[in-house]
Amino acid sequence: LLLVCEVTGTIPDALFSLEQLNILVLSGNPVTGNLPMGFSRLTNLELLFLPQNSFSGSLPSELGNFTALTCLDLSYNLLSGSIPSSMGNMASLQRLELLYNKLTGTIPATLSRLHSLTYLDLASNRLTGSIPDSIGFISALKFLGLNHNLLHGSIPASLASLQQLERLTLGDNQLSGGIPAVLGDLPVLQNLVLFSNPLSGSIPTALGKLTNLLGLFITDNQLHGTVPSTLSNLSKLQELLLGNNQLCGPIDPIVRAMRNLSVLFLRGSQFSGRLPSASSPSLTQYRVGGNFFSHGEVKFRNCSAVVWDTSGNCLAGSLRVCGRASNQRPAAGCASFCGVEVGAADPLCGGHGYCSVNAFTAAGECVCDPNYMLNSSNSNACVSGAVGASLASGSAYVSLRGSASVLSNGSILLTGGAPNQQGAAFASPVMRLFHIPDKRSPCGTQLGFLAAFSFAMSPGGQGRGGEGLAFVVAAASSEKGAIVGLGGVGRRSVGVEFDSVLSVKHSDPNDNHVGVNVGGSPVSLASATAPLILNDAQTKHAWIHYDPTSAGTLRVFLSSDPVQPLTPTLTASVSLCSALKPTASDSLFLFGFVALSGSQPQRHAIFSWSFTTGMSAEASTS
Repeated sequence: LLLVCEVTGTIPDALFSLEQLNILVLSGNPVTGNLPMGFSRLTNLELLFLPQNSFSGSLPSELGNFTALTCLDLSYNLLSGSIPSSMGNMASLQRLELLYNKLTGTIPATLSRLHSLTYLDLASNRLTGSIPDSIGFISALKFLGLNHNLLHGSIPASLASLQQLERLTLGDNQLSGGIPAVLGDLPVLQNLVLFSNPLSGSIPTALGKLTNLLGLFITDNQLHGTVPSTLSNLSKLQELLLGNNQLCGPIDPIVRAMRNLSVLFLRGSQFSGRLPSASSPSLTQYRVGGNFFSHGEVKFRNCSAVVWDTSGNCLAGSLRVCGRASNQRPAAGCASFCGVEVGAADPLCGGHGYCSVNAFTAAGECVCDPNYMLNSSNSNACVSGAVGASLASGSAYVSLRGSASVLSNGSILLTGGAPNQQGAAFASPVMRLFHIPDKRSPCGTQLGFLAAFSFAMSPGGQGRGGEGLAFVVAAASSEKGAIVGLGGVGRRSVGVEFDSVLSVKHSDPNDNHVGVNVGGSPVSLASATAPLILNDAQTKHAWIHYDPTSAGTLRVFLSSDPVQPLTPTLTASVSLCSALKPTASDSLFLFGFVALSGSQPQRHAIFSWSFTTGMSAEASTS
């Protein structure tokens, strides 16, 4: 047994003379360089733990010679290249952790020969290709982690052969097709994580057989239809996240049977009927806003212990929760849109779209077919001529500027990795944030908004940061370019920057911060240190809430997970009326993103996004 602490530089060659060594733990040190070839001499190693160092280069094929090794942990390093197929020869291996590296290529089918393997975590790399069917042969597997990669294709039905599997995490990839019904045949599964994939179809009724399930995470997909009643069998479930899909119909009877829920996230779908039950004593998050719930009440056992959102539904009057009003959709937004019931074929779309609940407006409107776009003066008509490329969700088009492009998987690449690139992408159609009846009412009735998106920023050259990216709301009439640090496009803009460079003259707090910029100023109105490294090329999830009541409050939440944190990273007082200066004839605004690489070859990508408006209030000009 050898525990090594506070080691710097490279591993000394003398270490490899300890040929009888069984256990080597060298974690959390700034050790650099390639994995030394000398490791191949330590053939008696049973446990090799080298996480949280700075090892680089590729994985040596000689790793396949470690036939006695039971645990190998190389996570949180800078390793690149492919996973060598020779690792399938490590016959005694029980635990393999390669997460948070820069590995590319496909998952080698030879890993299926590791019949003793119980834990396989390859998350947060750049792996491509499909999930091999042969993984189903690793019969001892209890944990399979493939989150945050670039995997595509369908979820293989062979995973149902993993009868000891307890956690299956496939989130934030490019997996398509439906959720295989055979996943319901995994008898001890506790967590099923499928968020942020373009999965389609309905939720299989067979998932109701997963009676040991504790967490079901399938947000940000393209699922539709009703939630099967069989899910009421999941009495142990603690976290249910179904939001940002096209799921519809009632769900209260199903949720009511889940007595152990701590997190309920249904926001941004098309659920209707009675509000889901909030009676679980363990409840900490209750997010059901942006749906079509029409009746019911919400009574939490402890208001101070629950983060909740019921806004943007169709509840009669103004629902009050914990003594606070919860604003609802306008009455016209709860009956029909486009002249017909939501979800029906719509003749007003001119045969080039359908009526749906749009994630950008939390209301119904025409969603246009490819090569068609919404008429800027009539949201009930689709006209010829796409503004840009269709997002993966199919819910909107984007208008691109500068170096921005849309990849085949629907992701938006704002800058491609070269210095001095500038890119922007904005949702189309434009959004109305103010209802201004006449010139005597400067801002009229102002709407709040919720923006939710996932993104990644790569390091710049020599590990230095580029300029970062920003979420912006800007006047639709603006024609100026977009520059991160100015916080938007033109002077009539509000931006939230995710900045990875320190500018002393702009009063930045550091080279890893979040800031709110108003009116094109390079100096942030408010800023805070980001709670995680922004430019490590890993997926981040952000939520931006704007509450228009009083003078206006903007809150920014940031996490590496798809569940919104309880505490905002940054809170700032901002008046959209003062910043955007709308008029009765100029009250349309763009929602989108801008990025600048600066002198560094930084890449900026947006993987998913949604914008919702609501929460109206009489706008203040203060």
